[in-house]
Amino acid sequence: MVRFATVTVILLLGLPGAAQQPSKSEQFFGKEEVARQVGLHEKGCKKGDAGECFNLALAHEQGLAGPKDEARAATLYKKACDKGHLDACNNLGVAYVEGRGVKKEPKQALPLFEKTCKAEDAKGCFNVGLAHAAGHGVPPDAARAATFFEKSCGKGHAEACFRFGLAYAQGHGVKKDEARAATLFSQACEAGSAPGCSVLGGAYMAGAGVQRDLARGVSLFERACDAGLPGGCYNLGMAHQRGHGVAKNPERARGFIQKACDLGLPPACEALRAASKTP
Repeated sequence: MVRFATVTVILLLGLPGAAQQPSKSEQFFGKEEVARQVGLHEKGCKKGDAGECFNLALAHEQGLAGPKDEARAATLYKKACDKGHLDACNNLGVAYVEGRGVKKEPKQALPLFEKTCKAEDAKGCFNVGLAHAAGHGVPPDAARAATFFEKSCGKGHAEACFRFGLAYAQGHGVKKDEARAATLFSQACEAGSAPGCSVLGGAYMAGAGVQRDLARGVSLFERACDAGLPGGCYNLGMAHQRGHGVAKNPERARGFIQKACDLGLPPACEALRAASKTP
């Protein structure tokens, strides 16, 4: 699934809370303090402070200012974006792509992403790349997508490096080059991309673009699994099951595959069911 880059954290570690449960901000700081901070954001926004309008938008989107109100959040993102707040422009663009609080109109999103990319914002360039890759608001164009992934990766965006690596691994929009792909996956992994670590692990297992190193592959799968990536856990489980880069250990293998299943990976669940039917 395509995931556009957004900013989701406000002052006080603002994060979405579970339905009918206190948000993490409320649990950490207390409901009264969170309400006080939201009030300050509202006052600042009324005075025309773009950053405060952005923070207030996040509060409404995440349910810190009462019930979640994505329409109000979108209005506030626009207000902040019009004043030049790049993160607000990106979040408003994502709202148009996903239809959150506004009518789903990908064509409205692309100019917002382009605006932030032109201002040298890595998230904006990444989002422009995703729009061209997925055909959101424009015809799909793998080559154009790759140029924006490259620009964003150059600014340190981990997922952009991962997507740029995939382009080279698959020959989408660029000439296929497994060695270049592996370098980009390594860059993505070091910058915090769990998928980058997992795919790089697979490259070391297969010797695709790098010298084959099964133990290195296992360590990368471990890193991805520790980050909560289902595919990383599944790959780690299969390595333990087959004894690739690590001693065979059916019990450990099942534990990792179970974790992958619990994290929502269908092939892992299917592997567990198949194993349970084997005499």
